[in-house]
Amino acid sequence: EYIPPVQVEVVTKRKAIPLDANEGIYVRDVKSGKVRAICGSTYMLTQDEELWAKELPPAVEELLAEGKDPLADRSDRSRPPANIKREKTKVVTFRVPHNAAVQIYDYKEKTARVVFGPELVMLRPDEQFTQLS
Repeated sequence: EYIPPVQVEVVTKRKAIPLDANEGIYVRDVKSGKVRAICGSTYMLTQDEELWAKELPPAVEELLAEGKDPLADRSDRSRPPANIKREKTKVVTFRVPHNAAVQIYDYKEKTARVVFGPELVMLRPDEQFTQLS
């Protein structure tokens, strides 16, 4: 543990953020403005970094919060939504079920990728889910 001398003014206190293999956080470099995803290891923010909140469209937020299985629960309309609030600084994860697919669009590279289940999708900072009707 670091104990600063009397002459030093403590501006902020930071703690290490432990992350599992399927967890992550979005970090923005204040000087360059670049945003990156840190996944799978303990991470401590540097003096030039801050946590970045990823915004998703309201329809996608609602689908992620419901927590329904797209195949098993597709005809179940009776269950009320779970109303789980997402931590916006944590990496958006979605477990694609067996025999299903998810399309993800990268706005920075202007490319789309399709992930087939069963798979765990972790969105990078510049990616969004493509919602189909």
